[in-house]
Amino acid sequence: MKTYYIVAIIFLFSAFAKAQDSTTVEVPKIYIKAYNGKLAQIEATTIRLVEVLEDSRCPKGVDCIWAGNAKVLVEITSESGKKTTKEIILNGGRLAPIYSEEGLVISINGLAPYPTSLSKIKASDYYLRVEVSN
Repeated sequence: MKTYYIVAIIFLFSAFAKAQDSTTVEVPKIYIKAYNGKLAQIEATTIRLVEVLEDSRCPKGVDCIWAGNAKVLVEITSESGKKTTKEIILNGGRLAPIYSEEGLVISINGLAPYPTSLSKIKASDYYLRVEVSN
């Protein structure tokens, strides 16, 4: 009977024991929306979607030969007040960072909303999906 209790206790301890591992944890990313014409604050830096210059993305519900792309004009103002204007082409792929300073990295993840065949997007409805990481 003692053997049964000893085996049960060993089993319980082993069930709650956890091995230590060397898993690395990825630093969380922050996602924000930068609406057309409005400033989006990222720490002491701002980003603004100045204008959607072109939106030739293939609308949902339509068969297209070419997926199309979107071209946007973005203004970034750094902590020091320096303004940078960039023309960016978004074609559905992962975009490289557009801004990096003192550990702050800003990337554009896409333009929304996505066009549909049933409606036209108003300029004021556009926004950039912005990814921020340190």
